[in-house]
Amino acid sequence: MTRAIAEGRAVRIVDRERLAALGSIEAVVIVGPTCVGKTTLVAAVRDSELCTSGAVDVPTRFITRVPRGGDDLVESVHVTDDEFVARVAAGEIELRWTRQLDRGRTVRYGFAPPRSGALPVFSANNAILGDAAQLLPSNGLDRALRIAVHAPTELRAHRLRTRSPDLWGHPEEVAHRLAEPGLSDQVHILVENHGELEAVAKTELVTLVRSLVG
Repeated sequence: MTRAIAEGRAVRIVDRERLAALGSIEAVVIVGPTCVGKTTLVAAVRDSELCTSGAVDVPTRFITRVPRGGDDLVESVHVTDDEFVARVAAGEIELRWTRQLDRGRTVRYGFAPPRSGALPVFSANNAILGDAAQLLPSNGLDRALRIAVHAPTELRAHRLRTRSPDLWGHPEEVAHRLAEPGLSDQVHILVENHGELEAVAKTELVTLVRSLVG
């Protein structure tokens, strides 16, 4: 299994024993703190021949919060709590979880069912692997290759200010987002998305996903 994973300068295996124990890979989930560049990396997969050929699918993500400046409206659909519940009942949302924010606030996330026969690549966040995620189905990530994206806190802060300047007036939320820990003890793969590695991270992630379906 480890030999099938394409490593590179930006992409590396964190724990080969953990990867070998995974067995067959039925999905890929991309996680990481705010502003490490998950959306940009997943967009590279979405725009590649892997998705246009039908071998890979990047399912639509639903979020129960209002959109902000800088949000990727291709990646996500913003809905109310009631709309989220209705979509779950209608089978339009399958894998889903809860994210705890500052001041006791919560946001619900979920993915549309992936295309039949395709390897799903889920664009998630750290919360999906947390104890408070309330992940449903509870075994939804049992056969998922877990990929964490990393960038230094200083760079993440710069990206956050550029992407969502409206948040800068809420220092508690900014601090909460930038304090998110890394997940190297819970993932199989780490992608370094900063400095000179930023230029190759997208290509190497696409190559890694290609190695799973090729």
